[in-house]
Amino acid sequence: MIDVEHPDEHDRRGTGEGEHVPEPPDREPDDEATQRYLDLIRSVHDEWTTLEAEGDSSVQLSATALSTIKEAVRADFRHGAHVEMPPTAAGPYTLSEMALRTVVRDAVDSVPGVIALRTAFDHGLPEGGHRVRGVPHRVRCRISVSVDARHLTGVADAVRAAVLAELREHLALTDLRVDIHIEDLHDD
Repeated sequence: MIDVEHPDEHDRRGTGEGEHVPEPPDREPDDEATQRYLDLIRSVHDEWTTLEAEGDSSVQLSATALSTIKEAVRADFRHGAHVEMPPTAAGPYTLSEMALRTVVRDAVDSVPGVIALRTAFDHGLPEGGHRVRGVPHRVRCRISVSVDARHLTGVADAVRAAVLAELREHLALTDLRVDIHIEDLHDD
């Protein structure tokens, strides 16, 4: 039975069945308890801010903690975003952009007379969330070729084939477009 004078009693009891269950006498209305809680949190924040402004070491990061955070940020920046790869029999996985670039660089450098300069990827839409990039669908390689190379088109085709073979063999990436841009010539 719901008390008509106090319709919110239905919610406090949960079911609305049975007789009215009075609140314990030591319980304050929710508004006052919430306000006291917010005041307490505000006072803690104010005290923390004051101690921090005064340079109190109890609220400062230690040199070790600060160094660890900085190194983690640097490493994350160096390794780049995580990239989704085609799932294996063991399940889905991601790879850092640095690792993906390393695989491509090794393939480019394996072609005689060629040096990898820069590599970029175009990615599909990620399935794993906003913190990863989707599976690569295009690779753009900028390379330097030996001045002794006679057929630049043949060199570009050899680099493209090497990159495709490496990505297919090691990462199961099969549906890729590989663009080769000869950016420089070098002496051997």
